[in-house]
Amino acid sequence: MKILFICSTELQLFNALNLKMHLFLEDTTDIVIQFLKKDTVDFYHRVHDTGLFRNVCYRLPDVFDLHKYVRCVRTGDFSKSLWEAAKNSARQLYVKIASQKNKNFIDNVKAQIYNFDRLEFSSYQQVFAGGTNDIVINILKYVRSCNPACKLNLYEEGVGSYVLSTLGVGSDLQMDSMYLYEPELAIYDHPSFVRIPKVSRTDSIFLSVVNQVFDYHPKQKKITNKIIFFDNPSNPMPDYLTFHELLSKTLFYVPYKKHLREYKVYLEQRRLFELLAHHAHGKDILVKLHPRTERAYVEKDYAGDNIQIADNLSVPWEVFCCNCDVSDNIFVAYDSSAITSNAFTMAEEDNNAAVICRYACNEEFHDKYRKFHEKLSRTVTDHKVYLPQSEEQYIETLRALFQR
Repeated sequence: MKILFICSTELQLFNALNLKMHLFLEDTTDIVIQFLKKDTVDFYHRVHDTGLFRNVCYRLPDVFDLHKYVRCVRTGDFSKSLWEAAKNSARQLYVKIASQKNKNFIDNVKAQIYNFDRLEFSSYQQVFAGGTNDIVINILKYVRSCNPACKLNLYEEGVGSYVLSTLGVGSDLQMDSMYLYEPELAIYDHPSFVRIPKVSRTDSIFLSVVNQVFDYHPKQKKITNKIIFFDNPSNPMPDYLTFHELLSKTLFYVPYKKHLREYKVYLEQRRLFELLAHHAHGKDILVKLHPRTERAYVEKDYAGDNIQIADNLSVPWEVFCCNCDVSDNIFVAYDSSAITSNAFTMAEEDNNAAVICRYACNEEFHDKYRKFHEKLSRTVTDHKVYLPQSEEQYIETLRALFQR
């Protein structure tokens, strides 16, 4: 069987390695690493060196367009050419419109993927994907148009996979199968759930591959009796949207609206952490940053004598869990897929306590996430889940946990 994995995040790459080694080891597999990071090329080389995949492809850096030009300007960098950015944006728009009009979705992808010509879309029996960006959507639409018999599979990329059965918000692509670590926790019905094998810390061959791919060198074998705060990659409102109120409500309304939602999450997360630090009464707190967190002032956000930011900031929490006995800890987060990672992905028992604080969230899918977390709290026995519904309940929960 020929299989294609499309990885939009580090967690998907972790899960792709798991599926390849434990379910599809004898099958011919290709992989596209399409998350945008400075070290994407390094990931490409490390994945290639494992020898697990026939063809390894990766997403090339985006061209310099108007969006990137605005980012440069708002940081005070005026060295880039507005004319060049405008031409690149116009070219991107033309290709996108043409590909949609001709239903030739793959034209929008060719120039963005290294080794693209090696992919044989008409010959795959299965494709695994997640995420909502154009590259993923266009590849899957192309596969479905030229190879209707190919199965399209969504594979776990965090809590969202238990909440939505489509390929992200706004996608009309129907997935043939849902590959999850805990299928019974999905809040939707689907005709084909497949359980992803859990990982054991005694699986030295798998651990060796994972540590090689993520360039992780374990320094500790146990994480226990700690308070661990999981950071969400939210950011404050950019300066250029706060200095010009009129522009933020007219010309820059779209980015303002986008950043406003993220800014509210940032403020709420800051509040949660401040309350945690206050009620911890000097107990050590370990902060696990999200791999996409790029706040230059993050150390100021999480300052304190008893606060420590975990090393290997770009390494998914799942990689830590594979290499360490993570037990008897208190996890706290506004919301984070990592907060259930140890319980979901590891074969060993999990006895950590998790405090999930989405009570201030007014997002469109808040009710769906609430249903998932309530189902999680009822189903998982050893992994204690607490869902405070107000700041007062949050404080009471922390006090009770710190006194145990």
